[in-house]
Amino acid sequence: MATSFALLTLTATLAAGCSESPDDGGAGGSGGSGGLPSASGSTGGGASTSGGASTSGTGGTSGGNGGASSSGVTTGTGGGGASTSGTGGSDSASASSGAGGTTNPGSELGAGTMSGSGSSSERYETGLVSRDDTPYVLITNGWGPGFGSHTISWEGTSFTVESMSGTAGSMGQPASYPTVFCGRYSVREVPECGLPAPAGSITSLRTGWRWAKNGNEGEYNAAYDIWMGNGTQLRGYLMVWLRDPPSYQPAGQPNPAHQGVTVANVPGTWNIWNGMVNGLPIVNWVRAEGNDSYEIEFDVMDFVRDAETRGLSVPGDQVNAVAVGFEIWEGPITNLQSVDFYVDVN
Repeated sequence: MATSFALLTLTATLAAGCSESPDDGGAGGSGGSGGLPSASGSTGGGASTSGGASTSGTGGTSGGNGGASSSGVTTGTGGGGASTSGTGGSDSASASSGAGGTTNPGSELGAGTMSGSGSSSERYETGLVSRDDTPYVLITNGWGPGFGSHTISWEGTSFTVESMSGTAGSMGQPASYPTVFCGRYSVREVPECGLPAPAGSITSLRTGWRWAKNGNEGEYNAAYDIWMGNGTQLRGYLMVWLRDPPSYQPAGQPNPAHQGVTVANVPGTWNIWNGMVNGLPIVNWVRAEGNDSYEIEFDVMDFVRDAETRGLSVPGDQVNAVAVGFEIWEGPITNLQSVDFYVDVN
């Protein structure tokens, strides 16, 4: 299949993800977004656009509300994400569901046809990619004030952080959050990926992700970032953390009533953190420290329903976007890999 990718010229930060301060036994303060303006790239692959999103942090939160849209580009709203507190588990890229290492016989992971490839050391670079002809967007997204450098390569929804250096911001912001997403996220709405979609119209929103740490034991998470909203408006965040790093923690606070819980139809157990980011609610389901999950497949609506059942639901009547990536607080990172990711909206 022919290689194609598209890059955007950005006028300001792409802050997708939100973060808290280093773990001190409680919920930390969060930091505003940072980054260099006018990071540039070329365009191609049918997505000839210029301009980008303007994102600003607010009062102690990371991320921020999205800014101006460019010609042909719909900008979303920055934010999402969280920070962590945990240690990595065993290194594995096996077909483990995260629930005791059992294989999922109905797995869609590893079977997709990827299209769109590239490699970049630019701080902000955006590539249009696809998996089984469904379009997604990759953002290299070195948005944090402590970002140093990185080199990221990709093919379809698979990407590798070949190298990365940086440090956490003074308010606990990650240095970067390389991400692949479907929907209305911090850069643009992906054409015809199935999202955004009204929650009431979704029969199932199946997704899967396989990743490999490849020896990286440091300060990074591996997390889903799910944006809820109304129309073009972002209303709140749901996050699913498959790895909890040693020194950072999710946005909000641990909810004492919802620790070590299970979610219907989803493997594994979770600790729930909830709170506010940029004045919007966030609910985080976090794998326990040292209990990394390297592969998972689930229906996003099961997490939506789980939040509602626990009285932790976020406002908004549609699912705007589903993203996966690595919030990285500190380098060096070498060959951290997102192996496969898909979203299937029905």
